[in-house]
Amino acid sequence: MPKKGYKTITVKAEVYDYFFNEWLKVKDEYSIKNGIRSFSAYITYLLAQLMTDDTKGKNKNKFVKADS
Repeated sequence: MPKKGYKTITVKAEVYDYFFNEWLKVKDEYSIKNGIRSFSAYITYLLAQLMTDDTKGKNKNKFVKADS
């Protein structure tokens, strides 16, 4: 059970592995520049960027919606 104010998401192993490997490549840079010191914080940062871009209209039609 996550801490209050947090949610848990489930992703395929391939998705997790991709982003974890990307994190390993940039973690020193992100730690210094952005204060991001964990994989969870890195993913939160990327999602927050995506959300900001989306609200500014930068991601229009960029993603294909999955079938429910």
